[in-house]
Amino acid sequence: MKDSSPGVPSFIDIDKVSPEAIEKLVSALRILPSGNLDICMSKAVGVAALQVQVKIYNDLPGYIADMNSYIAKAVNHRAQIIVMPALAGLLPITTAPLGHAHLMQLNPAEKVEGVNYYMVGGAAIDPLAVRNMMSDISGYAFEAYFHTMSMLAARHRVYIMAGSTIYFDDYELCHRALLFNDQGTLAGYQDKISQGPLELALGVRPGSEVKVFDTPMGPMSILVGSDASYFEIARVATRLGAKILLCPGVFVNAYGPVDSRLGANMRAQENHIYAVLSSMVGETGLGFSLEGGGRLFAPNEFLIHKNGVAAKTSGRHSPDVASLLFNLDRLDDIENPYTQDINEEFMLKNIERLY
Repeated sequence: MKDSSPGVPSFIDIDKVSPEAIEKLVSALRILPSGNLDICMSKAVGVAALQVQVKIYNDLPGYIADMNSYIAKAVNHRAQIIVMPALAGLLPITTAPLGHAHLMQLNPAEKVEGVNYYMVGGAAIDPLAVRNMMSDISGYAFEAYFHTMSMLAARHRVYIMAGSTIYFDDYELCHRALLFNDQGTLAGYQDKISQGPLELALGVRPGSEVKVFDTPMGPMSILVGSDASYFEIARVATRLGAKILLCPGVFVNAYGPVDSRLGANMRAQENHIYAVLSSMVGETGLGFSLEGGGRLFAPNEFLIHKNGVAAKTSGRHSPDVASLLFNLDRLDDIENPYTQDINEEFMLKNIERLY
């Protein structure tokens, strides 16, 4: 399915963030528009994957300043499309009224008998407490996230795949990734299709379609979290025309060599396209940590070391950015052994049997 300009997702909320207040805070940063999209060529697409620090924010100015710092660094790397991690939309949740109180209830010190806790990296999380938190303040957090990303995309004049978030849409929880264009307009969104333990525990509504987003840099699809673990989703995206897979990810406690070879990397190799992986790092305060996997993957045919990694962040524990220019034209030159490995002697010998 082609997707270019869906409407802004609906949400429910009691206390709302003022877009005017966010605009005032963003304006105070005095951001100069970049010229990164002045020239768009399929043979030189500027891509950046952000490795974002998990942080408890006490107010919106701190959150907005940090998000701008990440995006500005990617812009300075000449990025045209910037990819943020899965669940990045939950970062401003503690800026909401009672946000800190809700967070403290997610991992109770004393477990209640009969509660079916969701285990994350050895930590027991109460799914009911998560749903209560989402019911009370996900609308507030969503507005803070939505308007911040929209305005930063417009001020820096770049595309931002703003990672993903979980919030109520039409009275159901959804896990959704948002893509903003350089005017700050929502260019599209992708709901997570595969249901992992988190989605099942929270009763998150699964996505039902794979979307391709036409951008000035080329066609792209978004694989949210564990969606990158399934070849079927990436295959559908590729056959719909995607040349780059944007993969907001999250890795609990560890990200190792095996992780680097699977998921987004494997999808790039199977489909002979590019993939971008972004993730968060740091201590969550809930009994588990997150490790970074900021990676840009390319078909092994383009790489000397043949491990799929075209660029990566400097480490797995600190915020950073990985950036690269993707040449989409080269994808057409990759030989498919099933159609292009011609053995002339064999063909001449067996031509009558084959045709």
